[in-house]
Amino acid sequence: MTGTADFERMSRDEIANWLLEADDITPWREWAKPSSPSGTFVQVDPAGEAVERVVTVKMPSDMVARLDSAAGRDRAGRSGIIRAAVEEYLERHQGEAA
Repeated sequence: MTGTADFERMSRDEIANWLLEADDITPWREWAKPSSPSGTFVQVDPAGEAVERVVTVKMPSDMVARLDSAAGRDRAGRSGIIRAAVEEYLERHQGEAA
């Protein structure tokens, strides 16, 4: 395939056909590469409220077993227990230097 494709002006079907016929799809890969956003972004739900973020922590396996046992009896589950513990800690140590 020769010539330079203008992906901005091509329909989806034209792009699909171009990809099927192209010997080298590098121009399409460069065009389709997402641009890098700058700044801080927070995922929000449809109401505009911030979505909770996933945080990974390491714990000894015996602590995880005890947590799972407690989570089975607690409506909030494992995450709820951890959130409550972190909230309590932060309130207790508010204003202290790290």
